[in-house]
Amino acid sequence: MGTMDQMNVSITDRLASYVRRKVKSGRYNNASEVVRDALRRMEEEDARALRLATPSAEDILSDLTQQQLDGIRRRVEAGLESIESGHFTEYEGRAGLTKLADGVKTRGRRLLAGRASDPRQSND
Repeated sequence: MGTMDQMNVSITDRLASYVRRKVKSGRYNNASEVVRDALRRMEEEDARALRLATPSAEDILSDLTQQQLDGIRRRVEAGLESIESGHFTEYEGRAGLTKLADGVKTRGRRLLAGRASDPRQSND
């Protein structure tokens, strides 16, 4: 543990009671330990939020359940099998990407329009 700096902090009566209960539980020796643990957890939460704001592939994968990973794996394998059997479309350059994006948007809009007209798909 690094050097200790002393600080005077004001907290509400409710939080003070909470800190006293934590010390009384025996898990912590004193109020300072409770506050240090809470601040460490806050640091970890902030770091996690930062990772989620700009996640790496590893961060994303570590947050997925095994069922989600299995589903992704199945879809990738099916995609590779389609490619190997010649079922794919090639897109070249910016024009190709624009064509692909336009197709995705069109399919998405059709899907959303279908859901909007189907009362069973309501989010209410």
